[in-house]
Amino acid sequence: MNWLEQIRNLSPHQLAVEHQPETPRYSRARSKLRHIVNRGTYLGKREEKERTLEIAVWTPPEHGRGTGYYCCFRVYFKDNELLCTVLFCFYDGTEKSPGFRSFESALAFAKSEDFYGDNNENAH
Repeated sequence: MNWLEQIRNLSPHQLAVEHQPETPRYSRARSKLRHIVNRGTYLGKREEKERTLEIAVWTPPEHGRGTGYYCCFRVYFKDNELLCTVLFCFYDGTEKSPGFRSFESALAFAKSEDFYGDNNENAH
């Protein structure tokens, strides 16, 4: 299943950003959420648990320069139907977070974090 495409079809109240403690970086993530979802490229997923899985996504920078946005989403589903998703990881090169200027560097990082690609989704 193409989970990123499914996330794109969610209504705004089904998309959330959560991080404790709240930091300015996660406030930025919240303000860029629609851009991330619409322009993001799937990097991989982690093993599914009972009704959740995690996917990693990289989005090019909004203005074509600088680092992109590396994000992880926790996807909640039932019977293969997406219920909602939570962005729980957001790296943009600020606040000592890693920054990735290319899809390839973000993909290498995702693999190091145990995300693996699916043949039907990992199209760049």
